[in-house]
Amino acid sequence: MWYAVQVETGREETVREYFHRLVDRSVYNEIFVIRFNRMKKFYGKWHKESSVMFPGYIFIDTDTPEPAYEELKKVPVFTSLLGRDKQYFVPIERSKEELFRSMLDDNHEIAISTGLIEGDKVIITDGPLAGKEAMIKKINRHKRIAILNVTMFGESVGVTVGLEIVEKR
Repeated sequence: MWYAVQVETGREETVREYFHRLVDRSVYNEIFVIRFNRMKKFYGKWHKESSVMFPGYIFIDTDTPEPAYEELKKVPVFTSLLGRDKQYFVPIERSKEELFRSMLDDNHEIAISTGLIEGDKVIITDGPLAGKEAMIKKINRHKRIAILNVTMFGESVGVTVGLEIVEKR
């Protein structure tokens, strides 16, 4: 199961590297940062850019959250494992974990999706958003992103992903 670990914003990759070096590998399956790709224009050319999807959070995949929590205390910049209640840790909802697993590649990145707008309807033709059009809350064609409406960490969160709209009919 996935658990969210809150860390200092902007230091997600650094903290992940600390975890890999200092935490006993037997207490977790994976520690990762979820990223999304998008196109961004600078110096007159389009470039693919990778950004952290959940700034201030990294994720740990573990079947034993209590020993993992104790091991995470070894990391000097560790903040907290989210969802700690008096008796147990609260994992990311299974449905959200499955949603993100279906969208992530092997590097824990969400690729850029391609789509078109037909009237007031968005149709995703290629990429991880295909079939998930109902989740799109807003599209910013200028920035080439889509904002998805997802409930995470106990509240509704706008999650940004890359979306290239190639045609408007």
